[in-house]
Amino acid sequence: MFTWARCLTAAKQNDWQLIWPTWQSFKPKNWRMNPYDHRTYSDLFNPTETYVTGLRKPLYLARHRWVPELYAKENKVTPGSVVEFRGMEDMFAPFRYDHKLVYRELLRIARPQHLGAFEDPNLAPIAIHVRRGDFANRSSYEDIINTHNSMLPIEWYVEALQAVRSATGQNTSAYVFSDGTDAELKPLLELPFVNRADFGSGLGDMLGLARSRLLIASGSTFSMWGSFLGQVPTIWHPGKILQQLLLEHPEHEIEWARGDGLPAWVADILLNDPVK
Repeated sequence: MFTWARCLTAAKQNDWQLIWPTWQSFKPKNWRMNPYDHRTYSDLFNPTETYVTGLRKPLYLARHRWVPELYAKENKVTPGSVVEFRGMEDMFAPFRYDHKLVYRELLRIARPQHLGAFEDPNLAPIAIHVRRGDFANRSSYEDIINTHNSMLPIEWYVEALQAVRSATGQNTSAYVFSDGTDAELKPLLELPFVNRADFGSGLGDMLGLARSRLLIASGSTFSMWGSFLGQVPTIWHPGKILQQLLLEHPEHEIEWARGDGLPAWVADILLNDPVK
C-alpha cells in the first residue's frame, strides 16, 4: 500500500495516468507464520475508471520506456514514459499531507465485502491492535524497544486499557484486532466490555482501526495505517512511534510505559461526543 499511495499522490501532483497495480503477492513466510492473514492481496481491490487496466495495461508496460521513481522526482519525464514505484521507503512521509486523497481513494477501490466496519453502528470507541503472527518474541525489554517487528507483552495492552479506563472513570468498550489466538489474547478478552473484532480481512480490520476514537497500537505498520487513515489518537509502546502520522493534533500520538499517567485529552476524546 505504501507503493500505491506514493504513486497515487505523485500522479495527482503531475497529472499522470495511473496504471492499475499488480497487487497479488506470495511470501512463504506469511503462510508459515501468520495463518490469520496470508497477505496475498488478491481479493481486496477493484479498479475504477481512473486506472489503466485489462489488455491496455500490458501494452502500456511493453511499449513505453520505464523510468525509476527517483529519476522522475528529479527530472522532467517525457510523455509516454512509465514511472516505476517500488517498496515502502520513507513509509508515510511522501504522502502524509495527502491523507484525505489516500483515504478517499482506498475506499473507492476497496471491494464491498471489506467495508464491514462502516456498517457497524456500535463500533467500540477503543481499538486495540495486538500483533502476533510473524512478530518475534524478544528476550528483554530493551530488545522490544530497540528492535522492529517485536511482539509486545500482552500485559502492556491490558495495563494500557486499564489506564485509559481509569482516566475516563468508566469501562469504555474496546475491540481487539489481532492475528493471535484466543489463548494468547485471554488476559485482554477476559476484561469486561472487551470483544474480539473481525471484519473478514486484513483490509477490513485496518478500516475498523481507522474508525475508532482511540487506538492502543502494536509496533507495526498495520497499526500505523489505521492511525493514519482515520487520523486516530494513538497510544504506542515506548520506542514504537516510527513516524508522526497525525496532522491536526500531533500531540494525540504518544508513547506510554506501564505505570505512567495519561494526558487529559485521552478522557476528553472518549467522554465527549465525536464531531459528526
